[in-house]
Amino acid sequence: MSKMKHLFLCIAVAGVAAVVTGCRRDGHIIDIESVVRQCDVIRTEYVDGPALPLNQANGYFGGSFSQLGLHVRPDNRDSLQKYGNTTFLNVDRYYRGKFNMDFLAPVCRIYWGEEFTGISDYVQHQSYYDGTITTKFSAGGDDISVTSWFDPVDYDQVCFKFNVGGEGHDVIVEAEKVLKLHYSQEVPQKVTITGGNGCWKMDLDLKGKKSVCYIYSDAPAKVEDNCLRLSVAGDRYVRIAYSSPVDTDVERSLAQTQEWWHSTWQDYGFLEFPERDAQLIWVRSMYLHISSFRAQKKGLLPPTGFAANCWPFAYSQDLSYIAPVLFATGHSDVIKAWAEYYAERVEGMKDYAKRVFGAEGAFCPWGYPYGSFDGFHDPEVPNQYYYEIHNAAYMVRMVYEASQYVDDEEWTKKYAEPIIRECAAFYRSICHKEDDGLWHIFSNPGMGQDEMGGFNQKDYLCALYSAKYCFERAVLMGLDPDWTYSKILKEGLAFPVLKSGKGYYYACQGSGEKDFGMQKHPVQLNELAYLPTELIPSEAAVAAHDHRYEITENASEPFFWGWTLGEFMLSDSRLGDVEGWKKDWGNMVKSENVDPDLIQVYEGSRTWDISYYATTNGLFQQSMINNLVCDWYGKLEIAKCYPWEGVTYLKDIYSILGVKVSGSMSPHRADLTLEAWKDASFLLGDEAVRLKKGESIERIFKY
Repeated sequence: MSKMKHLFLCIAVAGVAAVVTGCRRDGHIIDIESVVRQCDVIRTEYVDGPALPLNQANGYFGGSFSQLGLHVRPDNRDSLQKYGNTTFLNVDRYYRGKFNMDFLAPVCRIYWGEEFTGISDYVQHQSYYDGTITTKFSAGGDDISVTSWFDPVDYDQVCFKFNVGGEGHDVIVEAEKVLKLHYSQEVPQKVTITGGNGCWKMDLDLKGKKSVCYIYSDAPAKVEDNCLRLSVAGDRYVRIAYSSPVDTDVERSLAQTQEWWHSTWQDYGFLEFPERDAQLIWVRSMYLHISSFRAQKKGLLPPTGFAANCWPFAYSQDLSYIAPVLFATGHSDVIKAWAEYYAERVEGMKDYAKRVFGAEGAFCPWGYPYGSFDGFHDPEVPNQYYYEIHNAAYMVRMVYEASQYVDDEEWTKKYAEPIIRECAAFYRSICHKEDDGLWHIFSNPGMGQDEMGGFNQKDYLCALYSAKYCFERAVLMGLDPDWTYSKILKEGLAFPVLKSGKGYYYACQGSGEKDFGMQKHPVQLNELAYLPTELIPSEAAVAAHDHRYEITENASEPFFWGWTLGEFMLSDSRLGDVEGWKKDWGNMVKSENVDPDLIQVYEGSRTWDISYYATTNGLFQQSMINNLVCDWYGKLEIAKCYPWEGVTYLKDIYSILGVKVSGSMSPHRADLTLEAWKDASFLLGDEAVRLKKGESIERIFKY
């Protein structure tokens, strides 16, 4: 493994330096608007067949649109939706169905009323800076244009501006009479459309779960069963509001949408890279996160957000892979809201732990409910993978780190401490000391993160890491009154019994050598990627990193399952393995884990229908940040894994240690300003730094 060796030359500037935001002392200032606009998606060729849809959202309401700017026509869905669904999804629209589980359900669709042929003069442009998608084309002698946006201010509204030549073309808004939901459910829905004169009300009754949409348009329209058919000619608009009426007209909505996106890009953390591919991944991932996640407590989003692909429910593990990016770029209010949402449901999670696992404390369920915990997953969960007992720790990490960023004692006591206390109690209740003097973990039912390691096995490695992290946080937060967790940590969890001859840990006691090369997920990298349990990398984790391509099934092809490639890259960053990072980065497109145009990430290699898998976007971005600024081991490390040839510029990148970092980095030099966003005391390399909130220092690093 090749590691970048560091020699830090720290030059202090006398006194407290003026705050420098996103610039070097050579005067370079990031032109955020220009950088973001250069990452826009601009398509000039229409594909007569399946094509990746473009995703839009505002944190509450969203969806993806086809090559023609609207959703794919129902009669073409089987043939054209190879790369994922096109529909509307709202975080308030869910249905309690099979397994007494909550499923986000599609709201409705908007699509062209006819099949266009002979399409020419085609341009589709997604503006990340404005928050819009504009599609223009000619068909049948008519010029057609449609622009869409999800309003982030009046957030239950999506808008369309049309310019259609000739005698016009029909646009249909439809809610389906039968919804096909996850786990082979077909749920009948009653659809009623009433109104007229520019405003129609669409009532939806999904087996007693009722909701409503309001459709506004200046186009002539008629109701046809469960559809509204609009005749669009010339300049027309369509607005669709979910749940309640929205009075904001289309021009004002567009203006406030653009204003919101402009200020959001400008006011938060940002990175400007010297290489185009890195910049595309950064901007497009950042757009996906900003558009998907807002500081709301209505519900947690699935791994593909509002794209409505595959899972229609949330996994806290996946959200925890995105949270560090939101923290680092100043969007901590989002995770603060998640923490409050979790804390308000602690009693439900305690009941779930008792009912499903027979355990004490609280457990964070897989497929987190949108509604009540009452009866959730009763009488059974969908499959054995819902028994993965490592899950609670990822919620704990988000909540603990939120407490550090909120930096408010009362908030911490009210929201963070109950979750940390109860999740530590969960692991304590399934943790037992044996004759070897070590503390072992076993739960029946129980499952490991690897998914290929067997059911009801003893000492899942992922669960040991999760227990250790929760016990450590409980001790750190003063939630260990009888020293139980301190004793377990001192005497040791059962990691040694999993040690292999090659130095890394097996995935559980029941796996061993037979699992080598067969793992879906390399859980041996957890301490490097997901749960910061160590102050320095363990020998076992370093060995696992060195063998990561051998451990994981098909990785050497290259082919990656789920978020494996993102985990590889994070382990590179945290160990300073520059050559390893370059190899893994180079495998993104080669393994078909990312589309060739770098617009989005698939759930795994060649899982084309699970597009916009924000989970792995988060891991990629975490890795890019940690290459530059890493605080994983409790100190601030600069340019630990710098893989680019040119200069990278940083604006307001937050560290949990209490400072935000701005300035520049090149392969051998960093010129940075560190500003304390709270009172901070930390190690900068080997230098002890103390800053009061608002103070800043400047440093030059040569390495």
